[in-house]
Amino acid sequence: MCRLFGASASAPIDVTFELLESENSILRQSERHDSGWGSAYYTDGVPELHRFAQAAHADGTFDEATSGRARLIMVHVRRATIGDLKLENTHPFSEGPYTYCHNGTILKAGDLVAVSGRQPRGDTDSERFFNLLMSRYEPGDVIGSLRRTVETVCEHCRFSALNLLFCDGHRLYAYRFGLYRLFWLLRDLDLDANTETRRHVHLERPHSEHVVLVSSEILDDRPGWAELGQDELLVCDPADTDHPRVERLLGERAEGIEFVPLDAGELSGAERGRWAAERAAAGF
Repeated sequence: MCRLFGASASAPIDVTFELLESENSILRQSERHDSGWGSAYYTDGVPELHRFAQAAHADGTFDEATSGRARLIMVHVRRATIGDLKLENTHPFSEGPYTYCHNGTILKAGDLVAVSGRQPRGDTDSERFFNLLMSRYEPGDVIGSLRRTVETVCEHCRFSALNLLFCDGHRLYAYRFGLYRLFWLLRDLDLDANTETRRHVHLERPHSEHVVLVSSEILDDRPGWAELGQDELLVCDPADTDHPRVERLLGERAEGIEFVPLDAGELSGAERGRWAAERAAAGF
């Protein structure tokens, strides 16, 4: 499993508090999820990407690489289950303005290669999902594109989770489906991120200046964190004062799908990388 973090804001924001300083910061989470990390910060619809095959907590560039400001932000810390610790296996995966990162494991994801017609650069199941999405992607129908991709994966593969973040340069999409959890928080943008006196807002009455945070784990003790339900897609549009909204991709079809637990116990670092590399070579 891995850890996801995303932000969608009505104005450029700095999320170093959530990444570095909060009680359960992404940096702290990377001590367990130590198989590499990456980020995407968007300026005018174009992502600035950083990807590293080493653990974020051991990487002296993590602070600098995550200190920028943007309206759309995506950060991923990896815990390898399929594929060695190398750059080609590090999230986010990208193509033009599109970025994607994943939490979960898709078994026998090699079966998706023939469906997408695209050969992956690395060994991960996650890249194969992204290639499938991009092979049938319609810019005017992002939700439909995600729906068709998830349906195809459900038809061809078993998996522990398809939790993901996807960004098209305009909106951030966060999806939860599987064994792992995904949380989100809506808050005002007019207060400094390091204060303890934040005001909070509810989904039904958002302010015009606000930010949506999405995370695999609750980051701190702020009230207002909510959990996405199974098969729920959170659509976050910085230009829409009524965002976010929740959609479903599978609907009733989600009820009959069983999830497959998969992990490598307490393996970490290079030892975990070798285990994940062996699984990739065996066709998992």
